[in-house]
Amino acid sequence: MPYPRSRNPSLDRVLRLGLSRTMLGVSCALSLAGCTSVDAQRRVEVTFESVSEIAFELSQEAYREPRPQPEALKQLSYDDYFKIGFKHDSYLWRSEGLPFGLGFFHPGFLHSDRVKIREFTPTHEQNVPFSSSFFHYGDPAVEESLPSGLDFTGFRLSSSVGNEGEYREVASFLGASYFRGTGYDQTYGTSARGVAIDSGMASAEEFPRFTEFWLGKPLANSRDLRMFALLEGPSVTGAFEFVIRPGPETTMDVRARFFMREEVESFGVAPLTSMFWRGENRPAFEIDYRPEVHDSDGLVVLERGSMPVWRALDLDDQTRLSYFQVSQFEGFGLMQRDRDFESYQDMEALYHRRASVWVEAKGDWGPGFVKLIELPTRDEFQDNIVAYWEPAVLPEKGASLEFEYTLHWSSVAAPRDYPPARVVATRIGESHSYPGTHILVVDFAGGPDGVGEPSLVAAMEGPSAIVDKQVVWNPYARTWRATLRVNSVKPTDLPVEMRCQLMFEDGSSSEIWAYQWTLADL
Repeated sequence: MPYPRSRNPSLDRVLRLGLSRTMLGVSCALSLAGCTSVDAQRRVEVTFESVSEIAFELSQEAYREPRPQPEALKQLSYDDYFKIGFKHDSYLWRSEGLPFGLGFFHPGFLHSDRVKIREFTPTHEQNVPFSSSFFHYGDPAVEESLPSGLDFTGFRLSSSVGNEGEYREVASFLGASYFRGTGYDQTYGTSARGVAIDSGMASAEEFPRFTEFWLGKPLANSRDLRMFALLEGPSVTGAFEFVIRPGPETTMDVRARFFMREEVESFGVAPLTSMFWRGENRPAFEIDYRPEVHDSDGLVVLERGSMPVWRALDLDDQTRLSYFQVSQFEGFGLMQRDRDFESYQDMEALYHRRASVWVEAKGDWGPGFVKLIELPTRDEFQDNIVAYWEPAVLPEKGASLEFEYTLHWSSVAAPRDYPPARVVATRIGESHSYPGTHILVVDFAGGPDGVGEPSLVAAMEGPSAIVDKQVVWNPYARTWRATLRVNSVKPTDLPVEMRCQLMFEDGSSSEIWAYQWTLADL
């Protein structure tokens, strides 16, 4: 997009935002109740286009490393950092009785990315600078030793919309371009990012950062919150608009415009990041009372006019990549389908309540593919699952791209208008009755009523073959159980790609089960 550029970057930024020469005092309608450290207001109109112009200007300049936070704060231990807490009575907007509350993250420990946070109305904006008065410190020495010139590292958003006046946290933005959402009845799990650069490649991954946020001050009757963000990294800059609608299902309408500083090896749009350590298909590495440990148990890929694909997640001792080509992309998501506490037995992590995330594409994104990256891990404390959409043709240096999509954070097992017959479990084991073979058991729940036994369609690619297949009704779980007996493979063999689907007598069918299997999995 040909944004004009003046020779004076500072002046140009003032002109872009429409800043008047008259600086208004904090007594105006935009005042932040209870906040004593707020910059003077500026008469300004904040829009997606104004933030896009800033992003474009930055893309024409060489990337500069951000100014680091003080080393003493980065050296805080985990325990010392979590002694610092945000004061619950310091949430912006709550004291005014507004339906949203804004809290902030303190710099320290692993959280060192500086972010600028501004509040805006239709006519004004003002900066919200860092202040220790927002926080309580378990160790007074930490507060006393705080240097000047600090910045927040992120923020959290709470809401009382449709929740009888009770505020619940529904979103947080913290670290690089990471953010999370959740409905009122779920807990945080899968994260989203602004963009993924060179994920899963031989070269080092790049992590662009959200460096500035503009949050629209809500009205007393607001049902959503609008905000903008500026993204910057060595290879890309970008402008984002978010419209966040909280509730039992929290949605985020996202508009993203990117400007390429450099060419990249991989460009991931609407990336999601999650954790899978073990499930029905993955035995425990150690003695643990918890049968399953994961934030998500499967990836759904949906192409317009085609049956959706359910790819069961797994863990290996090496990085695994899977690609799902789509020409008319409709959406994808990392889902937590298993909502039974008995499957997890974890009363602290509450994995059965982790939010699923569905990415609903808006408009025509063109040809591309959904990329799934499964990284090895030895514990549950590292995210090891990455999924995103990537265009078939990578953007060149100087190119601009724009995408719109909606993120759905909820407890549903699948997006709307989805086939009722869907996978609920994947299990693997050796066939002791038939040496040299393995058995894969896939349970499907749902399907049409009053029809006979479905037929099973299955296919495999790789150094193995399907020896036998069958489908039977499981009266105990009330599911259709598909069983595939396959030739065993060697640990040195390439991965085996497998798919199967139930076909019902009334012409309907289940979603497609997909899986990548190697002997090293067992």
